[in-house]
Amino acid sequence: MKALSNLQISILFIVLGFLLYGNTLGHDFALDDAIVITDNDFTKKGFSGIWDQLSNDQFVGFYGEKKELVAGGRYRPLSMVIYNIQYALAGENPFVGHLVNVLFYMLNGILLFKVIDRIIPSFEGFLKVISFPLLVSLLWFFHPIHTEVVANIKGLDEIMAFCFELGTLWFVLNYLESRKFKDLVLISILFFLGLLSKENTITWVAVIPLAVYFFTVHSFKKALPAYGAILAAAIAWAAVRYQVVGGGITSVADNIMNDPFLEASIAEKYATIVLTLGKYISLLIFPHPLTYDYYPKHIPIVGWGNKWVIFSILAYLTLGGIAVWGFFKKHQVAFGILLFAITLSIASNLVFVIGAFMNERFVYVSSLGFALILGYFLFKLSQKSKISNSFMSLLLVIIFGLYSFKTITRNEVWESNLTLATHDANISVNGAKSNVMAGGILTENAMKLSNPAEKQKMLQEGMVYLERAIRVYPEYIDALILMGNAQWELTQNVNRALPYYYRILAINPYHENTLQNMYIIVEQAKSADDKIGAYQQLLRYNPNEMKAYLNLGRVYGREKNDLKNAQQYLETALKIAPNNYDVLSNLGTLYGLTKNYQSAIDVLVKASQIKPTIAKTHVDLGLSYYFTNQIEKAKAEFDRAAQLDSKIDRTQFPV
Repeated sequence: MKALSNLQISILFIVLGFLLYGNTLGHDFALDDAIVITDNDFTKKGFSGIWDQLSNDQFVGFYGEKKELVAGGRYRPLSMVIYNIQYALAGENPFVGHLVNVLFYMLNGILLFKVIDRIIPSFEGFLKVISFPLLVSLLWFFHPIHTEVVANIKGLDEIMAFCFELGTLWFVLNYLESRKFKDLVLISILFFLGLLSKENTITWVAVIPLAVYFFTVHSFKKALPAYGAILAAAIAWAAVRYQVVGGGITSVADNIMNDPFLEASIAEKYATIVLTLGKYISLLIFPHPLTYDYYPKHIPIVGWGNKWVIFSILAYLTLGGIAVWGFFKKHQVAFGILLFAITLSIASNLVFVIGAFMNERFVYVSSLGFALILGYFLFKLSQKSKISNSFMSLLLVIIFGLYSFKTITRNEVWESNLTLATHDANISVNGAKSNVMAGGILTENAMKLSNPAEKQKMLQEGMVYLERAIRVYPEYIDALILMGNAQWELTQNVNRALPYYYRILAINPYHENTLQNMYIIVEQAKSADDKIGAYQQLLRYNPNEMKAYLNLGRVYGREKNDLKNAQQYLETALKIAPNNYDVLSNLGTLYGLTKNYQSAIDVLVKASQIKPTIAKTHVDLGLSYYFTNQIEKAKAEFDRAAQLDSKIDRTQFPV
């Protein structure tokens, strides 16, 4: 059979790209798309936000300020600029983002084939229509472990980076053949763009020289100008990155969801890292089940005696031995091992903590090493005299068929945050991240329902996931606050909801969202004693929480008619916040009720200066002046109140 032409191969990757990932085009935004697109203020500026993306850490547009959430920060402005362009042209349209991902993925496949076809000679083997470079490219292209990158719009950074990495290698090969200066310029530009797409492009400083060593006859000295062009681009990028996000890779996490090794010993940390490195190999060999949640505690903290750690050590020692042996023989299996190890190294947690145990997207490029090795052994197998072409054809059909089925069905899970979270929470049963996401979405959706039975059912379903997340990670603030919210929505009982908020306050007494939710819920409680108990409990965690004292004063005064306790709490609130209008106004009213008119005047004058347009303050102040026989001042305050509020009947006042 005649081999496929370059045009036919390009068309093949385009067709296969749509067959494998066409079902993502109707999907919604999911997971980290909120950080880079839907909730990113810079992205939503469209064209005018491009400079903001170029001049800030990736998280700033989402949080509104620079936050040290992960070691070293994140500077990947090129994909962010693409999102700005998409937003400017199509608005908040997930179809466009998914289409761009699929198109770039097709380009990855085409470029990968062209590069491999250029550097690796084809083997004699089966099905002559499928050359060795094409087989390797297809094995990589079909692999289901790529679904996280392609099906999630945020994965564009990985796909773009791979395009520029392959492009850089292509022009290095061009330079070695032509010695033209323009190729050096293109090498620097492409590598710089790759680094702006994603930082892990830096690993290709090692990969490209290895590719030249393994697959060309050119000496290191001859390739030195090309390597210099790469190094110059890396230095320029490092300088730009330093100016934007600073330097250093010190861990800044304060909880295990941002640093999963936070509670582990040094020995446990590195044993667990070895465990995850082994899991990457197992997922490349058998990509099932897949999940986005490899966070605590789906991956457990383990010691060196764990059997899977031992298996992982043996696997990597074996691979390391083969790599050393094959390095001197320039064997492509050795290159595949080295490519896998080098490109994974930056996301392995060995260099610095990346904020997760592992993720499938971290082996997007590294999986090429696996494809090279698998392709090599398939071709070698086909050369055995006892192996027929029919058997090899059937084997390929099985491999590509299973890969296709897994990819397409896995894509369906990425349809939305709800489908992703509820599916993966049942894969990562001990994963706090997916369970809290599932519980949070279901709780949020339940609150929008008008049918009480449907609302109750969805809330209970969400609480199952939240309970699981809390069991896994008892100090998970996101899970605790969502469970408190869900309990209130389900029971309207403060005593069912508040214990979850108290657990948060024990961790962080100043947690803003928790305090806000507490005030909303407690104010709706029917029992004054429940309100008092809640605020007093809050003060045990945060004795300087002014609003708790204010609300206690209100409850004692308005609902218990206990003016003595009301005054005590309001005066305590005043000591904490002497310029707070609400405290001054409520205390002025209370002093008036207890006929302490001079004290009422003192606080109400201050209140009227802080908020001079509140009519009630002027009425209360006028009454205090009247009862202290300051008639002219009283008249002035009553007149001012009537001017501010047309509904006030001026004749109702005593003067």
